[in-house]
Amino acid sequence: MVRVGKERMEMERKFNGLITLGDADRKLNAFKRQIDLIHVWREVNYKLWKHNVDMETRKRYVNGVKGILLKLENSLGKSDLESRIKKAEKALNVFVEEMEEKGYWRVSRFFRKHMKSILLFAYKKLGRINIPWHNNWMERKMGEIAKRMKNKDKWSERGAENLGNLLMKMRFEKAIYESFIVEVMKLDRDIKWGVNLHL
Repeated sequence: MVRVGKERMEMERKFNGLITLGDADRKLNAFKRQIDLIHVWREVNYKLWKHNVDMETRKRYVNGVKGILLKLENSLGKSDLESRIKKAEKALNVFVEEMEEKGYWRVSRFFRKHMKSILLFAYKKLGRINIPWHNNWMERKMGEIAKRMKNKDKWSERGAENLGNLLMKMRFEKAIYESFIVEVMKLDRDIKWGVNLHL
């Protein structure tokens, strides 16, 4: 397991806990975490499956939730975002009521408990704060670090932490990352290297 480094903790403070990994994530209260929307519709599918709902019906409900959330995600740049958030929240509440009426309490309980965390990306956008609605990019990068540590290169814990910090800088602090690359190139002009982090 990779330790949470000082730079990473500073970055988490800067982003007010919106982008978190590992142990640090558990320390946040539910209203400061964005639930990955891909996980939301997976949860809907799984919880309906637990209620013995057939696959076609599950697909219909999942696609309904997906449509509401992706429509909202595509509206983030619109001037009437606040009304679009309210509209999406209302549509999700109608969905929740339908789930309760049909006896699918697992689904309704999930949405009642996590509604603000599901819509956090949109609410934060009202305050001009951009947070991702999914964590696919970060999961891929952490998977890359894990593969390097386990299989090919057998990186040290410090090496993995350094790579994690470098990836975070590349993604969230591009100016600092670019100045780092310039400084490295100044140190030795004979360096022949390339970085391919699949961005």
